Amino acid sequence: MNGGYLLVVGIAFGLLLILSQRIVPRHKRMFRGFLFTMAVFLMIRYEYQLETLLGYVFAIFLSFLFWLFIGRYNPVNDKDEIKVYGLND
Repeated sequence: MNGGYLLVVGIAFGLLLILSQRIVPRHKRMFRGFLFTMAVFLMIRYEYQLETLLGYVFAIFLSFLFWLFIGRYNPVNDKDEIKVYGLND
């Protein structure tokens, strides 16, 4: 088993899944489709299929922990109300 490959795939897809949680809902489906497509291409291309699968499981676990401790309490704001502070504020 190649531990370095497992760690790289797990962290890379974990960070992408965490990013997909913080995207506004209208773009979330497209980004998750992109992630799924990249995961399938990675499974087809390389011979480390068990390590890739374990990396995906680790990424989903990492993403779940982020949602559990941070994402649940801080929802994504879909409003376009951006306040810019200038010199007179």
